[in-house]
Amino acid sequence: MQRQSFHQGFIAWAMGTLALLMGCGTARRHVTEDTSVQVPTTWQDARVGDRVEYAFYAQGGSSRGSSASAGQLFVEVISVQSPWVWLSIRVTRNDGQPHPHPFLSHDYVLPVRMGQAPAHPPPGIEGSVPVRIRAFAAGHRWLAQRTSRDESMGDGPTQHRIYAEPPGPLYLTRGLLEVSFSGGFFTMSHHRLALVSFQRGSGTSGGRPPVMGNPWGPGTWYETLERASWGDVRKRVCLGAEQGYLLRKVLEKPRDEVRCEDFQGAEVVALEDALIHLVNDSVYIPTWQPRDYGAPLPRKVRVQLGQASVVAYLEEAPAPQNGGASWMRSRSYPTDLWSPVLQGLPMEVRFDRLSEGVYRQSDGGAREYRSDSRLIRWGTWLESPELSTSAR
Repeated sequence: MQRQSFHQGFIAWAMGTLALLMGCGTARRHVTEDTSVQVPTTWQDARVGDRVEYAFYAQGGSSRGSSASAGQLFVEVISVQSPWVWLSIRVTRNDGQPHPHPFLSHDYVLPVRMGQAPAHPPPGIEGSVPVRIRAFAAGHRWLAQRTSRDESMGDGPTQHRIYAEPPGPLYLTRGLLEVSFSGGFFTMSHHRLALVSFQRGSGTSGGRPPVMGNPWGPGTWYETLERASWGDVRKRVCLGAEQGYLLRKVLEKPRDEVRCEDFQGAEVVALEDALIHLVNDSVYIPTWQPRDYGAPLPRKVRVQLGQASVVAYLEEAPAPQNGGASWMRSRSYPTDLWSPVLQGLPMEVRFDRLSEGVYRQSDGGAREYRSDSRLIRWGTWLESPELSTSAR
């Protein structure tokens, strides 16, 4: 009974919060049965000012502690320069103030190429048969498809997704109206995202492409160097986006003259899924740098990145699984996630380790490394002069 009360209490609180937020959004629009808002809209029809706004709530727990996060999430077109549509990803608290979590405290820039969508499953929960419904969101009733999965009888997750069909003006997120996930009685994992408002832009193309200072990822690359007893391996990660999907491709042993333009065989993630991951990651890493609950505080060091260096947290701990009690594992993380030194660094590596190694100390004091990997440089691969971010 105690578990059930907690679960029901959480659902009631989250539903009430989101209902209030959605009510605020619908107050800006007249409630209508008109489905004309669903006229076909594609990335080729993108306008400066096209926007979708969602309210979100997420809760999670792990060995790093537990936390919750709530706020508003905005995806907006800020420039259209064919074949590119430039998006701003912005997150605020419910009162409109900047969000306090370092993952969510800055806007991100995301260029998306107009083109052909990569092969990807249709929107919804994989394996669930979609059911056609009429959904109400942001002051409108939409023709929609709902997919769901309920494993609560086995204390498993319960989830559902609702997508407008066709997406119409919600093309930025494939028509997403609502997503809800509850991890079951034995986990603290819950999240919900719900459409609050949307708007169509002015109809003018243009708008100056932004500088790629805080990129989400698409349009950028970064390289890592891995050193081990069998040799050194340099890898380049290329990040792109097309028709609302984020693309990621790893080039083994890259040549400097090879550009990040061929994304055949790349990993594919839909934009709305990436947004959900962003919100969830902010609760599974409640403090920076990421460390388990009760772990000792790390010391500060300087880590060299190209021609510059950045202050970093250095975490060191025994690594007996790597060959015995004498082995240690070290990891470094930037202390200031938004340091000017990290200008142009894509999000996925900005919130990751700068370096990681497994070593043991010799009697003479030198370190013998079993393995060592580190970030060595990054930059943009888009050629427009406005986008230039010098490689580091």
